[in-house]
Amino acid sequence: MLPEQSLQAHIDVKANAMMPIHNGTFDLALHDWFEPFERISQLAKQHNVTLLTPQFGQAVMLANPHASDPWWRSMMAENQNIDELNKVVMNSH
Repeated sequence: MLPEQSLQAHIDVKANAMMPIHNGTFDLALHDWFEPFERISQLAKQHNVTLLTPQFGQAVMLANPHASDPWWRSMMAENQNIDELNKVVMNSH
């Protein structure tokens, strides 16, 4: 599901908190790995949805969910720099 579809499903079932899964897990898409996190974060904010985006291995208390910090943002700059480096390397051959 796309982030927009995931949000709509969350709204449809009237859930208390939303925790998307498989985001950032596999590098199979043409977009950056963090793009779905950014998209669902903006959508959740617009629709006043509590969004849980724990880091891999982080415990989540479902009985009392709290919105997660956007942990991926600190890695976005690193990823951008790697992308730029890859472009330079690919263009030099």
